[in-house]
Amino acid sequence: MKRSLYLHIGSHRTATSSIQAFMHANREAFIARGCLYPYNVKRHFKIVNEILNGHADVADVAAELNARCDHKDVPIDRIVISDEDICMRQDLEPLARLRDHFDVKVIFYLRRQDHWLESWYLQNVKWQWNPRYSHCTFDEFLAMREDFHWIHYDRYVKMLEKRFGAENLQLVVFEKDQLPGGPVIEFCRQIGFDDVSEMGKPAHTNASHSAEMVEFMRHLPLDALDGPERELVRRTLEQVDREHLGHTGKQSELILPLSARSRVLGKYQKGNAALAKRLFDRKELFLDPLPARDAPLARLEIPRDSAAAIERFVAPLILQLVANGTISSKNRK
Repeated sequence: MKRSLYLHIGSHRTATSSIQAFMHANREAFIARGCLYPYNVKRHFKIVNEILNGHADVADVAAELNARCDHKDVPIDRIVISDEDICMRQDLEPLARLRDHFDVKVIFYLRRQDHWLESWYLQNVKWQWNPRYSHCTFDEFLAMREDFHWIHYDRYVKMLEKRFGAENLQLVVFEKDQLPGGPVIEFCRQIGFDDVSEMGKPAHTNASHSAEMVEFMRHLPLDALDGPERELVRRTLEQVDREHLGHTGKQSELILPLSARSRVLGKYQKGNAALAKRLFDRKELFLDPLPARDAPLARLEIPRDSAAAIERFVAPLILQLVANGTISSKNRK
């Protein structure tokens, strides 16, 4: 019999980092239960990209995964591969070829598009991996939302059904009331484990910066830096955000005013309703109400006065770099 292979394909901003961290931290406990989270990495972007880019033969990858399973001291009947960037790809045919070797199940989390777009904007500015989105305003970002084809959920799910079979899709609606126990615990249920209490409480990872820090970062050329240097600066800015600006609690990620939010959701309403009826036998895909009219919005603003901006951001950044030892006379060559 073929082993089960669970492909966790995203989407982004649905606790993917927390899920991956939990699976990686508890990989030995999962092996004891017959589940392999392979390669000793949190996220499987390397092997996924090798397959999708045609640099790895699917049959060879499958044989190697099965060999890893066979060499364990306990029987392994399932494997989990997780990379949220999979959902960004237009052509998943190479991954679909894994069905020749495994019983493939696809796990895809759906977050309501207005919330997803707000959160995805903040993350793109925070990480700056794509200059197209790193420095634009939120309105400019919204104008490019058709770049994110995968959040047309009905259309995207139909593509997944065609590639992997409708019976092999496991869709999860990313809303608190539809995720008893949270998104990580729900993921464990999706791969067949209803009780993972002995593995500890899942940690929350990859939280967003405050809105004003994001706006400051939008004006910085972090995407011009190499990865390690960019991460060093990002972490320092995270410290400034907490320790100098005082943003220690959960920050609002609401950017859209209610009227604009309704307009954005209107672009996806027909597809959402069709998917809800077709796969969930209900009228609405997302059940949470819209935010209240008086819900506080994230303020993507920094002082317009240059002296005030320097005092608010630049001076604390320099002080933090010195405190961290990044700027130090000891670094002189």
